[in-house]
Amino acid sequence: MDKAILLIIAISLAILVGKWGSTRKIGFGWAFGLSLFNLFIGMIAVACSKKKDNVVDNPKNSNK
Repeated sequence: MDKAILLIIAISLAILVGKWGSTRKIGFGWAFGLSLFNLFIGMIAVACSKKKDNVVDNPKNSNK
């Protein structure tokens, strides 16, 4: 029972780091995978990753 609770907590924390990674260039998958391997490695990788550029192409607002 105790191992199941710890597993649920570990997966939940990895999902949170993955969500944080989805706003960065590393992406959700890599951040989640690294966090499953080791939470601190995942957090360091996400923190070192650059933020995504929020460039939205909208042809209606283009003045070309």
